[in-house]
Amino acid sequence: MEKKHIPNILSFARIVIAPIFFIFLISDSLILQQISLFLFIIASLTDSADGYIARKYRTVSALGKFIDPFADKLLTAAAFIAFVMMGIAPLWMVIIILIRDFGTTLMRLVWKKEFITSTTAKIKTTLQMTFISAILGLLFIRDLRISNWLYNSINTFIYSDIVYFLLLILTIITVWTLVEYIFALRGKKIFSK
Repeated sequence: MEKKHIPNILSFARIVIAPIFFIFLISDSLILQQISLFLFIIASLTDSADGYIARKYRTVSALGKFIDPFADKLLTAAAFIAFVMMGIAPLWMVIIILIRDFGTTLMRLVWKKEFITSTTAKIKTTLQMTFISAILGLLFIRDLRISNWLYNSINTFIYSDIVYFLLLILTIITVWTLVEYIFALRGKKIFSK
């Protein structure tokens, strides 16, 4: 296998993992739910690996520039939709996040314009992945049922106003990054010196 194809294969692997991760996470099977955490970790590692390999061997391609962020968005969408179904995340916030994430991908396709990922967008992606990983980790620990106190404490936290507020902040940052992309598309800066 040629090294230049590895990044795209890893991105495609993430696209395949995303629906399996989703099905496992919302499953009634405790074992499948716990496996979903490891699927998410594997998918996240492929994201780091494909970018590293593409840069190291200078194999960045037009296809890779599209499927890599698309695979990321598919994975995070799977997690957020599952969280809505589990009552962890409010539907309206997740709709906003998904519209922004897939909307920017659509803008790239329609206008065929390259966007330089802003610092805010990078922060947004990091926060999304951190939020999802934290919730999945807490669900995993909760379902080990080490003690009733731990189970109840984690359950209370996951469905608390704190998690709601954290997701609200993430939604606001997400909206801001969409505004940045729209201004970038029009060739204007939001703040001019």
